[in-house]
Amino acid sequence: MKSLGAKNIAFAGIIAALYAAMTILLAPISYGVYQVRVAEALTILPFLYPVAVVGLFIGCLVANIFGGNGLPDIIFGSLLTLLAAWLTYLTSKIKVRKAALVLAPLPPVIINAFGVAAYLSQITGMTYFFVVQFVGLGQLAACYVLGLPLLLFLVRKRKQLPGKN
Repeated sequence: MKSLGAKNIAFAGIIAALYAAMTILLAPISYGVYQVRVAEALTILPFLYPVAVVGLFIGCLVANIFGGNGLPDIIFGSLLTLLAAWLTYLTSKIKVRKAALVLAPLPPVIINAFGVAAYLSQITGMTYFFVVQFVGLGQLAACYVLGLPLLLFLVRKRKQLPGKN
């Protein structure tokens, strides 16, 4: 990742603000076992903009403070988003471009389905694999139904957007 200049810091801040605002404004569907966190569509951004890794982490941290699931969500949920964002960035290094684009939304789906379920199942008393299924379905909707079209759009419009690689 390149050094953080003023433009990159501002871009990361915008991503953090968007993620937090979308999650908090859509709170009824953003938290818990039955969730479709619409802001997770933004988790494709590290594929094109490495600085988005930082923005997503901060945005998730802020959103989880307001979420009501306590310290496990604030700490582990945010760290899982950081890991998923970093892995999404790494998918941009895959040489076969079409495969890379299709795989870019996958890290947040896998990491959050299995990781978030680990603590949500403890909080809710529901079985782990039950929670994995529902968090995973929500992640699939956010990352593939919303995120992948966003990624394809950004790839086409990339030269016109800030923070180019």
